Amino acid sequence: PEIVETVLDAEELTFNSSSEGLYTVKADAEANTVNVTYAAVKGNSYHNVSANIAALADNSAFSVKVVNNREAEVTLRLDVMAAGSLCVTSAKVNGEAIELNANEGAVVKIAAKGEAVIEVVYGGEVPADQVLFMIDSCVWNDEAAHSGDVTFSEMKLLAEKAEQPGEGETEQPGEGETEQPEQGGEEAGQPEQSEQPDEGETEQPEADAGAVA
Repeated sequence: PEIVETVLDAEELTFNSSSEGLYTVKADAEANTVNVTYAAVKGNSYHNVSANIAALADNSAFSVKVVNNREAEVTLRLDVMAAGSLCVTSAKVNGEAIELNANEGAVVKIAAKGEAVIEVVYGGEVPADQVLFMIDSCVWNDEAAHSGDVTFSEMKLLAEKAEQPGEGETEQPGEGETEQPEQGGEEAGQPEQSEQPDEGETEQPEADAGAVA
């Protein structure tokens, strides 16, 4: 199916930190990017930055390019939420499908000075309304403090293109056209009725033969 992309405007997104002052978020309108810097983030604290995006409800996937600007590996978890509940169903990193852990979105390790394109597919009965990034804070047994600098770019929403109503309408004329020749075929079959007089003629001589006897 054809995929329709909606590019998000970084300047229009409002990112909130789960702990005030822990993550510093700055949008660059010209580059259409969002930069996040942080220090002393505990590895198992599950602190995060999030943005409410109403248009998530009209789409089925969210994609973002994440660049690690520091000389240390970053572990990042990307969730899509619906009224506070996780609704991610599958994910890809650099085009390759990854396994999801129970109750977690896409967990990705990004090498020092590396980058990754993360795409998460989501869905459910409740419309999605928020994207949430846990940056160096999502490893349950990591007690260390982390600092880092990452940049989000190429943020976009994806959805399958709906079929055009006209595509279904084109089938109707075709069906009508195929039915018309069949009606013509019935007319061609009418001469078969001429067999009836022949049967009558063959019966009459038999009656004559009986009279002679």
